[in-house]
Amino acid sequence: MNKPAFQNSDFQASNLSFGVKAITATLNQLDSAELFWLSGYCTALADQKTLAEESATGTLELVKTEAQLAPLNAAILFASQTGNAQIVATDLYQSLHDAGLAEQGIRPALISLQDFNLKKLKDYQLILIVTSTHGEGDPPDDGIDFHEFIGGKRAPKLEGIQHAVLGLGDSSYEFFCQTAKDFDQALSKQGSQELLKRVDCDLDFETQANDWITQLVTKLSELGEKRQQQQPNSLSQNFSNPELLNQSMASPYTKNNPFTATVLTNQRITGRDSIKHINHIELSLENSNISYKPGDSLGIWARNNKKVITEILCLTGLTGKEEVQYKREIQTLEKTLLENLELSLINKTLVADLASLTQSSAIKLIVDKTYPEFIQRHQVVDLFKLAPIKLQPQQLVDLLKPMKPRMYSIASSIQANPEEVHLTVALVETEANMTKRFGTASYFLIESLEEDDEVLIFVEQNKRFKLASDEKPIIMVGPGTGIAPFRSFLQQRETSQASGENWLFFGNPNFNSDFLYQTELQAYIKQGILNKIDLAFSRDQQQKIYVQDRLLENAPAIWQWLSEKQASIYVCGDMSKMAKDVHLALVTIISEQGAMTDVQAEEFLKSLKKENRYQRDVY
Repeated sequence: MNKPAFQNSDFQASNLSFGVKAITATLNQLDSAELFWLSGYCTALADQKTLAEESATGTLELVKTEAQLAPLNAAILFASQTGNAQIVATDLYQSLHDAGLAEQGIRPALISLQDFNLKKLKDYQLILIVTSTHGEGDPPDDGIDFHEFIGGKRAPKLEGIQHAVLGLGDSSYEFFCQTAKDFDQALSKQGSQELLKRVDCDLDFETQANDWITQLVTKLSELGEKRQQQQPNSLSQNFSNPELLNQSMASPYTKNNPFTATVLTNQRITGRDSIKHINHIELSLENSNISYKPGDSLGIWARNNKKVITEILCLTGLTGKEEVQYKREIQTLEKTLLENLELSLINKTLVADLASLTQSSAIKLIVDKTYPEFIQRHQVVDLFKLAPIKLQPQQLVDLLKPMKPRMYSIASSIQANPEEVHLTVALVETEANMTKRFGTASYFLIESLEEDDEVLIFVEQNKRFKLASDEKPIIMVGPGTGIAPFRSFLQQRETSQASGENWLFFGNPNFNSDFLYQTELQAYIKQGILNKIDLAFSRDQQQKIYVQDRLLENAPAIWQWLSEKQASIYVCGDMSKMAKDVHLALVTIISEQGAMTDVQAEEFLKSLKKENRYQRDVY
């Protein structure tokens, strides 16, 4: 965008009236980010003028003293896969603003790590990071570049800089808050000093995160007061951030204030012979004023399996009728186990606590050697089966973690389905020692809910998985339930009569029993909404075929769509295998078709990510 040229003549006193009109007309052409940049530029220019004017009147010495203490720049950086890290970072930014730190010469900037200029890291005297951890200790997509940079050979020396890191994670995973640990260690290695000790938050992160923010505000306020004592007449530094202004209106319902939705439809959409049990679920949003966009997620507050609760009560010598305290509320143990406590995901703290309480060699073995393998196929009840122990009711409550909501990609467009939200849910099932265990939310949704039943829900925006503008072509890779957001994409594009081309890659075990939404997709093909579809039914032939194989078969066309048509590519589904295999297939396609090395192909994909043309929603 060409920047407007401001002529000095516009500011001459003799032409003040004309100048104001010219300036106003020009300013109206700028967007909010450009206006914020211009405000900072004008402030700096005004300071220079003040210096010159006060020099002429003999007050330069005071101004020089004030100029000796430069403002402290604070980078509030976030890397977020689902949005929680961004929420915490935004709360920190707002808290620093409310504390008046600008008047003490501390200037925060709120920036996604994906948008952060790595070469500018040394321009900030304070580095405050909030990050989640994705997968098996991996950084979120928007933190990958920073992770490589700060831990690599090109990381700058950071002497004289201070940092604080907050990690968001899930202690049921082996590499709990690993990205936060990596960032903290790398910053320290480069010479930065800890402003606060790193904090690693579990699923119930709100209290710890708020305490961390409070401590940071206190620390920085003390730092600001010292600066003011050194320079009592310092000029205040106003700061703003367009990031806050550009945030969309929050939903009236949130994780802590969910909406009670009614089940309209709950229907199995895989055949009886299928190895998968997948349901299509429709929920009513009537009278909620809830809205969402294609790519967003729906949070579900599930209830635990009553059979599992009965097992745990028997193993701990309790009835469930006992009264306990949970978050300052007095209620029965049975209700608390049903609605509030995590009974499927095992965390290291629970294993260690039970090992200490029971002195069980079997549980000690899990702590020492087999934790990663054990948690893949077992749940909390299996720990108590290894070492039954009589507990006090409150003791059991205090041992367990709070339940977290489960997130599902939304499978509908609200424009196509007003006051409704749809889900595509697979029943999660494992088996160990001849005993089946089910995923908390999938079992609740599929096996427990019938039409007209109620469920607590909320919408969570997914700013890293957004449908491209109507005229842009898109490639969608979504095997299994990964098709869910692409159903919403296609519904949206049909409703908006979008001109952009649409290409879907879908896979599942068998054509006859697992072709999800087959009738709808066939209708989209006939209508010309779905321009291309490539299917990979892995078990319909002797040699298994997956979506990554179909991508490689279409390599020339994929490259043409990406390089010439400027298509966006979306991947949704399994994180541990499929997403990695699809990424490697894309690297192969780009390197071979674009005559690049693998390193250059990776850089090409990184550039697509920065342009929001390579987006993933993987789990």
